[in-house]
Amino acid sequence: MRVGVLTPAALVGALLASVAAAPPHRDPPAPARSSTWLSRLPDGEVKRKFLLDCTGCHQFDERIARPGGTPRTEAQWVEAVARMLGYAGATTSFPVIAADRQPAGTAAWLARHLGSGQVRDRAPAATAKAEIREYPMPDPKDLPHDVAVEPSGHVLVTGMFTNLLYRLNPATGTMAEIPIPVDQANPRAVELDDEGRPWLVLGMPGKLATIGPDSQWRSFDVGLYAHSLAVGREGKVWYNGHFTHAPEILGSVDVETRKVTPHEVPPHPSLAAGPGGPIPYEVRLGPDGRVWMSELQGNRMVVLAPATGKFQVFTLPTSHSGPRRFDVDAKGIVWIPAYSANLLVRLDPATGKFTEIELPVPDAVPYVVRVDPRDGSLWIGTAAADVLLRYRPAGGKFDVYPLPSRGALVRHLDVDPKSGAVWLAYGASPGIPARIARLVAD
Repeated sequence: MRVGVLTPAALVGALLASVAAAPPHRDPPAPARSSTWLSRLPDGEVKRKFLLDCTGCHQFDERIARPGGTPRTEAQWVEAVARMLGYAGATTSFPVIAADRQPAGTAAWLARHLGSGQVRDRAPAATAKAEIREYPMPDPKDLPHDVAVEPSGHVLVTGMFTNLLYRLNPATGTMAEIPIPVDQANPRAVELDDEGRPWLVLGMPGKLATIGPDSQWRSFDVGLYAHSLAVGREGKVWYNGHFTHAPEILGSVDVETRKVTPHEVPPHPSLAAGPGGPIPYEVRLGPDGRVWMSELQGNRMVVLAPATGKFQVFTLPTSHSGPRRFDVDAKGIVWIPAYSANLLVRLDPATGKFTEIELPVPDAVPYVVRVDPRDGSLWIGTAAADVLLRYRPAGGKFDVYPLPSRGALVRHLDVDPKSGAVWLAYGASPGIPARIARLVAD
């Protein structure tokens, strides 16, 4: 029997033919992002309540939905929900989860909708161009909670887990540490006063603090765990009691006299008593000097007139909307990120009218809104879709800017009034290595 021998030319031809017949190489698909997983859950009140209770600290991505690539069983979901209730349930010291959250019902719902089957990522498409640069935090396990742009263009960042304030030089990317002389300072919010001095919320110590040009710190004991602050008129700084509900507190500190004045918010009709509460959240000032506050679980916006001490209350039209970090524009219109309803909500305080605006990205989960001081457009940081949105009220148009990092839960942002650069704090816990980002739109 004669065995044929391939000539070099025939061998090359055979190899080329086999390559041509082989299927083209494809990289494995990227894991589905948080918004894609959330899209598998049916819309409605059950989903909105779940988003409020179970997605505020971290994204709901593949690591949560299918750890190791395998769907959780109902029993495993029961265990996971019970563990989270132990961390942040209504009877704990950090009661952000509603009192009616039950492991068994939650587990059955999740197992029903997050079972087997391939889940392909739905990446939001860019509709506008921008230059985006990310800056790693010195400690990758830190949580950059808030950012504030100084008049110099440097950026202050609160390191919630490292108990430090940082100052970023955008040109060099270096972050200088600014120690806070309070044990376990736990810095959260940061805002600048009219002279450019930073004011901080120090959560666990129950204090507000500021640092002057001489690098000397002053602290003010407010006696509670605050979430946010706003630097007001006539030498007052406003704060809220994050976990207060009986009574719920919106207070002020007189910078000169150091007097702390708590104001009792009108009781929530259903959450004032018992465990948990309405969860006071953001604090912002209107152009008329009134002080606004949102209630994350309470679904209300409240506003205080300091001159009279009287409150007004506005309840959002969609139940369990989750108003988080809102802003007030130059005309006094309040712009609210309805976190769990995936809406941008406009409130006209003069008429009490709410207008709900659908976002262009499904299940984006809007966390923070800030008004651009240059043109009045709105920048919206999202918690689940890894995108930043811009909304132009005059034309009703959205721009979509995908962010370079997967897992970019945008907890806070600030706009440089000089350059227009938008600074973002990625604040998931647990999450990706800690970083902040700068976006400059074309």
